[in-house]
Amino acid sequence: MAGEGCWGLRVSSMFVDPFVIRSINRSELRKRILLYLAEIYPSPTYLSEIARIVKSDPSNVKGALIGLGNRYNGSSSLVSLGLVEVVNDNGFKYYRLTDYGKKVVQLLKSYNSYYNRFM
Repeated sequence: MAGEGCWGLRVSSMFVDPFVIRSINRSELRKRILLYLAEIYPSPTYLSEIARIVKSDPSNVKGALIGLGNRYNGSSSLVSLGLVEVVNDNGFKYYRLTDYGKKVVQLLKSYNSYYNRFM
């Protein structure tokens, strides 16, 4: 498993801020979105497609991706955390997992498989 330090986690020589892990673990929707985007990586997709796949309302998905008023904290959004990027193409917005996001998904998968042994 990845090395663990006092201030965060290290994945393949990349530091992962504990705030990022905490934000993901606090939202099942953020986690489902990340896992879906990791499945289709490096391809981008649009908001309504993500919502359909993760079985959630598009406004909730938008909130998880970029924040949405008082309901979704923008600083905990997947884009603000640097896990997902917005791709603008001919006036359309698409969302794609970043390289950092891919590393974080790998960490989450190894983390979950490690802790599932004890449950």
